[in-house]
Amino acid sequence: MASLEKCPRLSFQQAMELTRLPNRESGTGSVMLRFMNRQPPWATGDAIPWEASGIPRPPGTKVAFGGVVYAQAPLAAARAIESRADSNSDKDRAFGIHSIHAVFTSPGLVDRPFVFEVSETQHGRSFATLLVNVRQPAEPSAEPAGPFSVKDSQKPLSAPCLTSIVTFRRPSSTTEVAQGIPPSERYHAILTSKLPTEWEPCPQIDIDVFSRAFSDVGHGTFPILDMHKVDMTQYNSTRGSGEQKQLILYRPLSPLPEDDIDAHVVCHAFAADRNGLIMFGNQLGYGYGLGRAATLSYSFYVHVNAADAMFRGHGWWILEHSWPRYEAGRAAMSTLIWSPEGKHVATAYQDGILYPALPSADAKL
Repeated sequence: MASLEKCPRLSFQQAMELTRLPNRESGTGSVMLRFMNRQPPWATGDAIPWEASGIPRPPGTKVAFGGVVYAQAPLAAARAIESRADSNSDKDRAFGIHSIHAVFTSPGLVDRPFVFEVSETQHGRSFATLLVNVRQPAEPSAEPAGPFSVKDSQKPLSAPCLTSIVTFRRPSSTTEVAQGIPPSERYHAILTSKLPTEWEPCPQIDIDVFSRAFSDVGHGTFPILDMHKVDMTQYNSTRGSGEQKQLILYRPLSPLPEDDIDAHVVCHAFAADRNGLIMFGNQLGYGYGLGRAATLSYSFYVHVNAADAMFRGHGWWILEHSWPRYEAGRAAMSTLIWSPEGKHVATAYQDGILYPALPSADAKL
């Protein structure tokens, strides 16, 4: 099967482009700022040659990758914050994303835009909280392959597919610093055994049956970031599922705007969602018989000033995934985000459903 490594891939500026829409009044009488995305969101199975392989494409790979809308919602909130004159009065102390908390209520569709409705719930001198409801038109766009037209946003909208609360804070400083030992020290032998680019690209769908069948797809059309999966097989071989780890190395495809700190923050949140819960399915023995997998809620916390989350130079950032709990079809995932210099910049937490396929099921996933 021919490699698809040369597939076109969108940069952050292309994939995350937002268009400002006319404001509307919210149900409480306050002003609601509105935005929409221009490009169709990436879908998990887009770059896989399903027809040539003879393997049926699972329905779950045809919807939008949740990391796209999860990252665009706080980006829309950041644009709303920027629109306030008092927020821009002191650029050195501008608000930066502090946390993102979202609930996924339905899968995102790739043939129509997301409409982001941003409402302010609290805005103080050093802290702000915004609510973002994300909806989609009830019918496909006339240009389903994009770019989407503003006319799409004028169609009747469905119920929210994602609701997000985003908090912002201004930078501050302390003399004390406390954090754990960085992965560059704890996994030194593993990480130095290869160059970052020598590790395999993250699988398009990190479920054993698909990652092995399509091992030559490479990065495919995955946008914004280069992501490489560190082989942790030997490390995990002596550990139970709740103690196993997975390291992912990542950096942007192309430079992000230096004057848009929040763009850098949402890229980390986008990265942390890649293949997250389904990787745990492999550890549980569902790699050749995964039934349902979906994130229900996702929280992301920035532990530093937002400027410390910026991508600088060509260094590789590290995602340190672990899955501490699974029962009754519910999986928990914790992800530590580490800078190239070994600073613990952020932590992501996810809760979702993860089920093996039923014995009588004809289709997986």
